[in-house]
Amino acid sequence: MKWINNLKINQKILGAIMFSSLFLASIFGWIIWDSLTNMMTEDLAKRGVNIAKNVAETSSDYILFDDQYAVDNLIKETKKVDEEIRYILVFDSRRMLYAHTFPNPEILPKGILKAHTPRGITQQEYTTLSSDEGNIHDVIVPIEEGEVGYVRVGMSEEKSLEYIYSRIVKLLIATLLVSIGAMGMAYFATRMITKPINTLVDVALGISAGNFSLRAKGTNNDEIGKLAQAFNEMTDHLINSNNEVDYLLKELQQKDLLRDKLISKLLSVQEDERKRISRELHDETSQALTSLMVTMRIMANEAKDGEQRELLYTSRDIAAGILKQIRDLAVELRPPILDKMGLVSAIKKYARNFEGKYKTQVHLFVPDDDVTIAEHVTLALYRIVQESMSNVVKHTNATEIMIGLDINKRWINLTINDNGQGIHEADFEKAKQQNRIGIHGMKERAELQGGTFFIRTNKMGGTEISVSLPLN
Repeated sequence: MKWINNLKINQKILGAIMFSSLFLASIFGWIIWDSLTNMMTEDLAKRGVNIAKNVAETSSDYILFDDQYAVDNLIKETKKVDEEIRYILVFDSRRMLYAHTFPNPEILPKGILKAHTPRGITQQEYTTLSSDEGNIHDVIVPIEEGEVGYVRVGMSEEKSLEYIYSRIVKLLIATLLVSIGAMGMAYFATRMITKPINTLVDVALGISAGNFSLRAKGTNNDEIGKLAQAFNEMTDHLINSNNEVDYLLKELQQKDLLRDKLISKLLSVQEDERKRISRELHDETSQALTSLMVTMRIMANEAKDGEQRELLYTSRDIAAGILKQIRDLAVELRPPILDKMGLVSAIKKYARNFEGKYKTQVHLFVPDDDVTIAEHVTLALYRIVQESMSNVVKHTNATEIMIGLDINKRWINLTINDNGQGIHEADFEKAKQQNRIGIHGMKERAELQGGTFFIRTNKMGGTEISVSLPLN
C-alpha cells in the first residue's frame, strides 16, 4: 500500500470519488432492483387476486347451472387479457378440478394440483411456487364463500423480470456515465471546500444527536466562514426555541392534568349530590307523600259528604301519581340496583322503563350475568347509556335502539345504535351554538377513564356511539 502514499492528493481524491461512485452505483442498482422486484411481487399478487375475484364472481352462476363451456370460455378469455397469467384453475365445492386453461385438457403439469391446496375455502390465500419457468404467484379465492368452490390463478414473473432487467441495465449505464462526468467536476470543486464543509457537517451531526455545545469554527471571511457563523447563530436560536417549547409543554401538561382533576372532582361531586337528592326524595319526600295519602284515605272513609269523599279520593290518586314520579326521578338520579347488583342489571331495568315510557323498542346484547367492574367505570358507562338514549328521544325519530356490551380481560366495550335520522356535521355545530354539552360530556367521561369515545352514522342511517374503557 506504499504506492498510495506516493500519489498526489488530487489522485487520491479522484480514486476515492471513483470508488465511491462505483460503490454507490452498485448500492443504488441493488436498491432499485429490490424495490422493483418487491413492487412486481405485490403487483402480481394484487392482479392475481383481482383476476381470481372477477372469475369467481362471474363463474358462480355458471358452475351452479353446470355450464362448463361458459366457465372454460370465461377463463380462456381472461387469460388472453393478461400475458402474465400462467394458468387459471376452477374447482367445485368438492375440491375437484372443474376447468383449467392448460392446452391439453387431459395432461396437466406434474404436481400442479397439489402444489397449493387451500387450508379452508372460505378465505383467499396466497403463496409463491417454484417452477422451471421461475416463480409463480398462486392465488386462491373462494366462490360464494367456498360454497360453490374456489379459483386458483397463477401469475408468472417472467415478463416482469425481463422488463426489470432491461431497465436496470440502462439505469446502471446512465448512472456510470453521470458518475464519471461528475467525478471530474467534483474533484476541482472539492479541493477548496471539502475540509471546512466536512467539519461543518460533523458539527451538524453532533448537534442533531443532542450535543448542543458544539460550534462550527469559521476563521475565514469567505462563504464557508459566513456559513459557519450563520450555523452557530442558528444553533443558539434552536437552543432557545427548544427551551421555550419545553417550558410551554410542561405548563400545558400541568394545565391538562389540573383540568382532568377538576372535571373528575366535578363529576364525583355531581354523583354524590345526585345520590343525596335521590336518598332524600326516596326517604323523606316519599314518606311524607305516603303519610299524606294515608291521611286522605282515612278522611275519605270518615267523610259524611259524598262530594268531599270523592274529592279526597281524587286528591289521594294525584298524590299517588306524584309519589310514583318522585320515585322514578330518584331511581333515575341514582338507581339503587346499580350499587347492589351492577351495571348489566341496571341497564336492563333502565331499558325496560325506557320502553314503557317512550314506546321505543330496546334490544339488549349484554352478558347474562353481572361481572365485577370498578365503580367509576360502571358509573361512567351507565351515565353514557342514559345520555345517549335521552338524545335519541330528543333529537331523532328512532323506533329501535340496540345496546351491546362486551367485556374481555382488559377492556369493556359499549355500543349504542339506533335507526333514526343519523348525525351530521351540521348537528354538531348546532349543538355547539345552543350550548348543548351532552355529546361532549359523554366524551369527557370516557376519556377521564382512559378510554375512547366515537360517534358516527351507522349502516342503517342512524347514529352509533362506541365507547371502550379499560377495566384496570
